[in-house]
Parts: sequence; C-alpha cells; structure tokens
Amino acid sequence: MTDAAPARTPHLYPVNLVRVVTFACVIAVHTISTTAPLDSVAAGRFVVLLHFTREAFFALTAFVLTHRHRDERPGPLRFWRRRFLLVGVPYVVWSAIYTCLGLSTAPLPADAALRAFGHALLTGTAWYHLYFLLVALQFYLVFPLFRVLLRATRGHHLPVLAASAVLQVATDLWLHVPSPSPAEAAVLPYATSLLVSYQFFVVFGGVVAMNLAAVDAWIRTHLPLVFLAPLLTGAAVELWYRHSVATGATAQFAADVFQPIIVPWTVSIVAAVWGVGAVWADRRDRWRGSRFVEAAAARSFGVFLVHPAILWLLTTVPDAPAARLQRPWETVVTYAVTIVAALTFVEIVRRTPLRLALTGKPRRRPRPAVVPADHPAGVTTTGLPQPETRRTA
Repeated sequence: MTDAAPARTPHLYPVNLVRVVTFACVIAVHTISTTAPLDSVAAGRFVVLLHFTREAFFALTAFVLTHRHRDERPGPLRFWRRRFLLVGVPYVVWSAIYTCLGLSTAPLPADAALRAFGHALLTGTAWYHLYFLLVALQFYLVFPLFRVLLRATRGHHLPVLAASAVLQVATDLWLHVPSPSPAEAAVLPYATSLLVSYQFFVVFGGVVAMNLAAVDAWIRTHLPLVFLAPLLTGAAVELWYRHSVATGATAQFAADVFQPIIVPWTVSIVAAVWGVGAVWADRRDRWRGSRFVEAAAARSFGVFLVHPAILWLLTTVPDAPAARLQRPWETVVTYAVTIVAALTFVEIVRRTPLRLALTGKPRRRPRPAVVPADHPAGVTTTGLPQPETRRTA
C-alpha cells in the first residue's frame, strides 16, 4: 500500500527572501574568491562573513522539506525518485560540464579523464560549488528517518538542538586545525562534501520547520533583538578573524567556514533575514520589487549551478574582460555581470527541453480543462490561467 501524496502546503513568502539573499551572497563570496588573491587579508574579511551562505543552504534545504512533509509522511521510494531526479540529474550534467571546462585548460588522456569524472561525481569536486548538490543528495537519502526522529522528539527539540550544536562545535574544532593529523588530513579534502560536517544546520532547519508558528511569532515580536544579533555576532566573527591573522594564520585559514564562531553568526543572520522577509511578506502586495524577489527565488537554483562557469569565462580565460579592471571595480563589475548573465541563461533554458537537466525544474504540465457545473455535458471550456500553487520545497 502506497502513501497518499501529501497535500500542498501554503507558500511561505519569507523563504523567498532568505533564498534570494543566500544565493546573492554565495555568488558574492565566489566572485571575491575568484577576483582577489587567496592570501588577501582585506578580501578575507568579507569572505568570512559571507561564509554563512554554506550553512544557510543546508538549513534552508532541511527547513523546506520538513515543512513540506511535516504532517504527511512521504513514501520513501516516491520521495527519493522525485528528489534524485530534480537534483541528481543536474548534478551529473553539471559535473560533466565543469569537468570538460577543467579539461579544456588541463587536458588528460581519455581514460584518465573518465576516472577523474568518476572521482568528481563521488566526491562533489567537479567544481568548487557542486559539493552542495552531493550533500543535498545525502540528506534526501536520510530524510525519511530524519523526519521520524524529529516527530519522535516533539516537545524536546531544544535539547536535541543543543546536543547537535555541541557536536557541530566539536566537528569544527576537529576540522579547523593549522597542522592536521594524518586522520584529519585524510578527511579534510572531502569534509566539504559530507553531510555530517553540517549536521547542526540541518537539524536547525528541521526543528524550526517543526515549530514554525512559535518561531515566526517570536521573531516578529522581537525584531529589534533579531536585527541586533547579526551586528554582535558579525563583530565577533571579524574580531576573531583579525586575531587569527595577527597570530600568524593565513587569510584563507582565518576565513575558513569550519569554525565554531560561524555557528551563531549563521543562525543570527538567517533569523534576521527571515524577520525582514516576514515584514516584507505582510506588505508584498504594496512593494513593486515583490515580483522580482519571487522570480529570482524561482530561478535561484539554476543561477547557482551556472554562475561559476560565467565567473570562469569572465576572469580566467585569456584576455578576460574583467582582468582589465582594477580592484575593487573588477570584483564589483564581475559580480553584476555574473548575476545578469546567470539570470538570462536560466530564463532562456527554462523555455527549452533542457530545463530539468540544467535548472532542476521539471517541464510544466498543461493545465487541465475546466468543466463548469452548469456547462452542457460533453462540452468543455478552458479555464482562465490561475496563479500557480506554490510549494515551499
């Protein structure tokens, strides 16, 4: 006996803003990392703050899935089939595309190229951003059990979250070491691609989804505190970064994402963006930018997938246009052009059969004809276009 498909859940408009801000910031961190030297102390000050995007990705992924299936248990096979199609197919396709980009500048014999591609698929290393898809696939695999555990611990989610935070701090301390042990050195190259490296943020997203009404109400009634928290935690991150550099750490090491100080910073910035999103959602009909935010949110995954290829074209090919500019204008112009080009690419692809493979969006099914109750039998009329029923996932 199969489970019934879960009912559609109301769309959460604050999620749109969280998604857009997160994806805009991840493109910013990649642009800075591409246009500035890795040992730039000035660039590292921005990068360390923008690193919240990685953890926010996984918190958002867990949040939308848990909220979508909070009250209705998904059939595991049906769930896996859909999720692995929407993310697994783009993961394989883009891994192949980025492997080819890498081979264009560092050619390999055919057999070595195939082995490199296979290794990249298993480790999420075809390009620097594809780890996210591999970690998401790992989460999809365990999600049915994750949901069961969240439901079984209802009423005890704060202790669960606290225990997860302690484990995350221990994990970050183990991974963030200047001189790794042999065991740490063996894990570090792949830590980025392992779900366990981000387990707190997944638990955080799931717990918030299970208690959304209470969390949303708390944020709305404590907006001054919610908006103050990122200022305090952000200042703490910057002070720790400067301390690390002053005591001999390289800028790249001091800006590492696997640091305990990043945990409160990520939680506070996500809460603040949700707070802004809640205020915006209450007034979205009166703000002209609402449609852009919603459209950008719907295209964000495709933009995430393609933007490193655009950065590569703009900054690394011979006589790249951006290379002729001086910093920081090189970074600013590259960022703006990347955003526009990525959105344009996604908009074009959404209208082609490559929509699923390149953006993770299935082709829209034609809307069924509507038969009014008083219409003569055997005759149908086509209903007027209705607003698309939205999902949070």
